[in-house]
Amino acid sequence: MFEIKLASENAIIIYFGEQASPELAKKIAFYSEFLHERLGELIIDIVPSYTSALISYDLNNCDHQKFCNLVSTSLAQAIFVNEEQSTEVIDIPVYYAEEVGLDLARMLTEKELSLAEFINIHSQQVYLVYAIGFSPAFAFLAEVDERIQMPRLTTPRIQIPAGSVGIADNQTAVYPIESAGGWNIVGRTPIDLSLNDYSNLQRFRVGHQVKFKSIDRQEFLALGGSL
Repeated sequence: MFEIKLASENAIIIYFGEQASPELAKKIAFYSEFLHERLGELIIDIVPSYTSALISYDLNNCDHQKFCNLVSTSLAQAIFVNEEQSTEVIDIPVYYAEEVGLDLARMLTEKELSLAEFINIHSQQVYLVYAIGFSPAFAFLAEVDERIQMPRLTTPRIQIPAGSVGIADNQTAVYPIESAGGWNIVGRTPIDLSLNDYSNLQRFRVGHQVKFKSIDRQEFLALGGSL
């Protein structure tokens, strides 16, 4: 089941469900790719999210009603099968330490965990990409283990270094560029996820799987990390 609503003069939003889940994320990724293959000549962009997909299209080649009809027909023809697939897991190296983890000491105290315990909990999980947003290549990953979940900061920071790894409630993410933000920062990756490399726009897609790998200070610096 799906519901199509007007988002703007040349965009629609398709709702595929009400509650975010791994199955729904896979479904949205499947249908987004399917629509791109079927209607790519009309589509400008597709932005999948937790329960929906925002699609902008070329009004010069298709009016609103015709585009909605094409989308409805295409979705009705698509057959989604929720099967376990051998999806490649994207590994992200992370240096977990107080000198880069701005909130790490506080979180360890509040959660009554040692650094080793925290690293093990955060890095053993395989996370699913639920949405891309906030900034290019900013992937919202879930679900964070309850033992290390932490609400967003009451007052966001004005500046968070690029590569910072943060936690907000049941989500975790990497800041691809230096920016403001209110997530709890627990470490930093030396990998450049910014648009200095345009391939980063395709590095994370909804439905992809991501896992963090703990590295030490020496490895972090050797891989190009900066303190």
